[in-house]
Amino acid sequence: MQAAIPAGASVAKILPDKEVRKLLGTVILNADEKRINPNGIEIRLGKAVLFHSTDEEKELGPDMFLKILPGETVTISSYERFVFTKEAIGKVFPGCDMMALITPTTTMMREGIMQSATKVDSGWSGTLNWGLRNSSIRDFTLGYCEPIFKLTFFLLEGNEIPEIPYGERPNDRYQNTDGIARSTRTVPASIPKRQIVSSSVERLDPRKQLQEAGYPFSHISTELTDLHGKFEVVSSDVVLLKKTISDEAEKLSSKVDESQKTVLEKVEGLFDRKFMGAIGRIIAGGTVMYGAAVSLQGHGLSNQTIGALAVVAGIGLWGLMHFIGTKSKT
Repeated sequence: MQAAIPAGASVAKILPDKEVRKLLGTVILNADEKRINPNGIEIRLGKAVLFHSTDEEKELGPDMFLKILPGETVTISSYERFVFTKEAIGKVFPGCDMMALITPTTTMMREGIMQSATKVDSGWSGTLNWGLRNSSIRDFTLGYCEPIFKLTFFLLEGNEIPEIPYGERPNDRYQNTDGIARSTRTVPASIPKRQIVSSSVERLDPRKQLQEAGYPFSHISTELTDLHGKFEVVSSDVVLLKKTISDEAEKLSSKVDESQKTVLEKVEGLFDRKFMGAIGRIIAGGTVMYGAAVSLQGHGLSNQTIGALAVVAGIGLWGLMHFIGTKSKT
């Protein structure tokens, strides 16, 4: 059931294009008459911009463009300046006051730009600040003085006129804004933990947070989830491969050790046999030669003769051993 309008009360009037045109040069400064639409006027991008991701303030100028990356949020200023004071409005509409609604243009919405509607209070003076977020998948580019939002004006009369207009209260800190006016909200430097209410950090799900943040973060979340699954598969395969290599290396090392031991044993046995055989032959040969020398001395042969016979016998013995060794190799 609709509430009854009190007697004597009036309803705010939305200004049509012909009435908006009267505001140019007095209430709306630096405006383009071509931007007037049936129930308001389009407001253009001004020179000041604040990038929230990097906390950078930059300026635009003629023939310049503002590029907003996917997922990035900026605060921008209007090219037009507004004077919503009773004095300025009274020059056009005597005895009246005015407020306005700020709404996005449909063009911006069609390109995936998120904006919030807000309002301009009676008594406001200065350039307008407005925030926008690029929720599309591409870079978004705006030209200097390009229309970005529009104003719908409400003419206030009688009891619709506020008792205290904007700018006359102690907390009206954004009055006469030129460029970007940063938030004046303050937070205590030290807040006792018992006075803070927040979610449990250990319950935070990064994937869910990215999904809820919208594009491109939701896409990143999906890709990271898929990639994590692939990493788990690769990780398990790497662990299995590492274990297999380790097992095979141990087996190979064991076989090498056994082979080395066998070869060393064979070499040592062969060396022992060869060495002992050589020593035996030397001792046997020496004994035989000694016995032969004593025997020859008993038959009256001189030492010179015995020595000559020993040399001939040694050469003959060496030749015989060489012949036997050569035959055994072949």
